[in-house]
Amino acid sequence: MSPRAAWRLETLGFEHVIDYVPGKQAWYEENEPREGTAVDETWIGDVADAEVPTCGLTERIGTVRARVRAAASETCVVVNPERIVLGLLRKSELDGDPQATAEAVMRRGPKTFRPSVTLQELLKSMRDNNIQTNSLVTTLEGRLVGVISRADAEATLAHEQSESA
Repeated sequence: MSPRAAWRLETLGFEHVIDYVPGKQAWYEENEPREGTAVDETWIGDVADAEVPTCGLTERIGTVRARVRAAASETCVVVNPERIVLGLLRKSELDGDPQATAEAVMRRGPKTFRPSVTLQELLKSMRDNNIQTNSLVTTLEGRLVGVISRADAEATLAHEQSESA
């Protein structure tokens, strides 16, 4: 925002002016305040579990497996140092050769969902594609926000529907 435009807004009584260049979608992905109908919806970014095991490309499966099991999980998200999702390790990969690297055995390009997807939209996709496990939640740039399981999504939606009834 130009200094002149900011000055105009301030003279209209706005005390704090933000020029948020990335856009509305990026604003939502950062869990910034929403307005209008978006306030009443539960988005998966609101309920995704950020505490998901992650690893780098060069880590050995034996080391990753121990960390994943200690976290009581069955999956590990392969990320770069900026937490950009590169791949996914599920039980079959984690049970493999302990000397293999994550890069060598990971599932490349896993399906992800944006944080502003509603619980209803996520569950429809999971049901239509028979997904029973966790789904990854990422920003537009592919940065990991967290994971949400189908069971958690269904339980959260059921709880919200019972509260509103």
